[in-house]
Amino acid sequence: MRMTLFTFVLLLSCSGSTEPMDKEQSGSASPGHEQSLGRGYATDSALYYLMKIDSATATSEELARAMKHLIAADSLVKSSPKYLMQSGLVLLSGEREALYGVNYLIALTRKYPEHAFAPEALMQLALFFDNRLGDSDKANAFLSTLINRYPNHKLVPQAQQIMELNSQSASGELETVQTWLKNK
Repeated sequence: MRMTLFTFVLLLSCSGSTEPMDKEQSGSASPGHEQSLGRGYATDSALYYLMKIDSATATSEELARAMKHLIAADSLVKSSPKYLMQSGLVLLSGEREALYGVNYLIALTRKYPEHAFAPEALMQLALFFDNRLGDSDKANAFLSTLINRYPNHKLVPQAQQIMELNSQSASGELETVQTWLKNK
């Protein structure tokens, strides 16, 4: 169930924003920017990969190559909540780069707390800490922040369910350890 929820939230987060990008965020990208990507941007740059991600045309190989560029273009990434979300999600999927992804998603929630991506970033952080690092306490902290900061958001019911699952898992593990100690 957790992995299904993680996949659902990841797909939801990766979908393009319904808000139009302003000129500062879009650079010279036009509605048909897919064709102009090679002409308008260096094909091995952070902006190139962000545009590929936005148009949903980035391959897994391109996403892997994008990681180093997203880290190197820190000031560009931090200039937009959309770039922070996209970069954070891409970097979370890496092994060594995951900490950068965590930092970008946290930066998003702090710098742009009213943006639509902020609650989604909190959910992604919670799922990352819970599923990838096995840190239910840290995951619950992000879920609590989501619930308290955005009580009417559509992710709140899922956040509550995950917290409930985490508490059930923790109590089940405690019972297992107690039973094992009694039998010793």
